[in-house]
Amino acid sequence: MSRALLAAVLIFGAVLPAQAERLWLVIGASNASPAGIAQKGKELTPLSTNGFIVQTSDCGDKRNIFAWVAEAASSAEAAQSGLSRLREKVKDVYVKRCDVKPRTLLAFRVSAVDASISDVPQGAVNWQDEDRISSIRPLADGRAIVIVRHFANEKEDPLEGRRERVVVVDTAGKRLTLEENCISPGAVAVQQGKIAFDCVREQAGDHLLHNVVAFGATGERLAEIEHCRKPRWSRDRIIVCDAETVGPDGRLKLLPKRTRLGER
Repeated sequence: MSRALLAAVLIFGAVLPAQAERLWLVIGASNASPAGIAQKGKELTPLSTNGFIVQTSDCGDKRNIFAWVAEAASSAEAAQSGLSRLREKVKDVYVKRCDVKPRTLLAFRVSAVDASISDVPQGAVNWQDEDRISSIRPLADGRAIVIVRHFANEKEDPLEGRRERVVVVDTAGKRLTLEENCISPGAVAVQQGKIAFDCVREQAGDHLLHNVVAFGATGERLAEIEHCRKPRWSRDRIIVCDAETVGPDGRLKLLPKRTRLGER
């Protein structure tokens, strides 16, 4: 093969989209809302220890709904077997063929709606649909950051129990929690496996103040930088972020700040 042809093949191959994984989903219930499917999932969970909630948009469907999946089978035959087992308990169970969009929650087998969402009180006035749905941020190295939106049942909580857990998932599906409670996690910066992002920690007047948290390639905590946002890596162990100060006039001022991380 000539060098020119080889180069063309390599370039063409580099831009090809990842091949979709084909699954057959054994679906026990569906609902248009995350709150509705969370309740149905709570009722059905005892029937399958592997049950989880998907969004059909992860299968490429233009009309997105939520579905509680008892089993994500790799063949139609395996799905039919799961269907038969579940039909003894659930009359409306069915199988959906799904060409999974790469690097989605379903591709990483992460539930789109956390089980705790079923416990959100019906009278909670500040909960919106987006507070109930988890999201994913694929990383260039093949891993992904998952923002698990969940409910913490705490009395007199100013956020009515709204929480966001930051989890890193590797290509084998292994999950590691980085932050249990990170309000509005910002953009993720990655450098040689290390990860940094910001979380809202305080409010000063009309302004939200952030802390930057940084983690090593194996998940160890490297640093938390107070009152800083929008981290980016500079060299191997230096983080640059925008330091936040609020003056007497109530105005927010942002200045670049460099932090060298200690050796671990």
